[in-house]
Order: sequence, then structure tokens, then C-alpha cells
Amino acid sequence: MAAMLTAPVSAAPPAVKDLACVAKKGAGDVMDYSCPLVATGVSQRFRLSATFEGSHDDTKLAMKPTLDGAVIACDPGSKTSSLYEDGEVVLKCHFQVTAKAGTKALLAVRLQWYHAQLAKTVFVAE
Repeated sequence: MAAMLTAPVSAAPPAVKDLACVAKKGAGDVMDYSCPLVATGVSQRFRLSATFEGSHDDTKLAMKPTLDGAVIACDPGSKTSSLYEDGEVVLKCHFQVTAKAGTKALLAVRLQWYHAQLAKTVFVAE
């Protein structure tokens, strides 16, 4: 009788954890976020998103994430700027960090907008 092999089934998606960020209102339509990170020693995935409402034909939106002052290269499919889109617009950046366990870093995210309203932000470790 032949043995049957089966692949393991994942019981649940990986845990998602909100990042502990501090927001500071900048001059004009600018919001700066500071999020301290501590590396786990394994590759960590992060997801940043900002939802804007009321965008229209002269709206400009930008998300500028940095890690310890260096610009983050967001994964393909991310969207960190928008020009002249109508309605609700979501900017997003997905990226991965691998560092020695216990290593501390500062994630900074600057959101800038013109002729829209910042409705919601989500910054999580996946």
C-alpha cells in the first residue's frame, strides 16, 4: 500500500502588528510619523498605507518613507505618489527589512498633500 503525502495547511495568516508611531503635524498639509523598530533577526515585512479623500483634478499626494534617514525602496506594486486622481486615493508602500536581532532603527514616513483630506493611515508589521 502506498503512503499518501500531504502538504501542511496553514491554520491562520501571519500575525499583523500595528507599529507604535508618533505623528507630528508639519507646516501646511504635511504629517510626519516616527516609528521605532527593533529587528527580530529574521526578515520582516512592513505595510504602510495612507487613504486620502476628496481628491480631484488638481490634487497632489506623496508618501516618503525612510529607514534611519535612507530612502526605502518600496516593493513593486506600491504607490507612493498621485497626481490629479479623483475620489478616494490610497498610497501604499510594502517593504522588507532583515537585520540582526535587537538592532534598532527609526522608520520615518512623511505624508504631503494638496487639495485632499488625509482620512486614515495604517502602518503595520506583517
